[in-house]
Amino acid sequence: MKSGKKTMSTPRSLLVFTMLTSITAAGCKSHSTVKAEAHRSEANVSAPPSHPIGGTYCLETFAQAPADTRAVHFSYKQSEGDGSFKDYEGDLAGDKLDSTVHEKHVATDMDRELAQLKNAPGPPVVDGFVETTRPLHETRDDRSGWSMASGGQVQGFTPWGLFIAKPNVNQVGTENLSGFDAIKYSVDTDGQSQLDKMALTLAGGLKDYSIKGTAWVDSKQQCILRYNIDYEAVRKDGTERKTHYEGDTTRQ
Repeated sequence: MKSGKKTMSTPRSLLVFTMLTSITAAGCKSHSTVKAEAHRSEANVSAPPSHPIGGTYCLETFAQAPADTRAVHFSYKQSEGDGSFKDYEGDLAGDKLDSTVHEKHVATDMDRELAQLKNAPGPPVVDGFVETTRPLHETRDDRSGWSMASGGQVQGFTPWGLFIAKPNVNQVGTENLSGFDAIKYSVDTDGQSQLDKMALTLAGGLKDYSIKGTAWVDSKQQCILRYNIDYEAVRKDGTERKTHYEGDTTRQ
């Protein structure tokens, strides 16, 4: 290649070279042979999704759809390595969404000050943590509250933000989950370079991270029904964070 022109990185060059080599070799074979091999290859290789997944969860999708009298239960959990957690449980039926939010986090200075107030004290600090539980009740006629009850909980309790980083997502099968036809996907960052991970490492002030797990998507509504995701990150100061996410959607 002449000087002054951009060159490909070695891995990309090898990939292009391999693809060109395969195409050339295939051209030397009979049409029937190539067609048969292509069919076998398609059957054995995991298929990527036809569209991005991870940003749309069935709580929000079902809540914004016409009312359905059949009750659906949603469970979203986030657990941190330091003992903190966030737990959302919600029941959607007709025009009502009844939920419970249970949270536990490491106490801050503000938490300690609030806990000592004489009038209307905040939650107590126990073993360095603050733990709270609160009920949420919304009806469809309150448009603002209804939207927050579904969309707000999705943003607060699911791993939707991790999918912005575009981990590898590949279809691995189909299943029926509580009456929902679902497509099962593997989710991971295996083989991704630092360049691939640049968006999240820069935004989160990280040295590196990994995402690994599984997600099930409703084949009709194209929203996430179930997920089980592990996220591990190393910050620039060397400290580590380990987070486990799991969620499910079940008919009552």
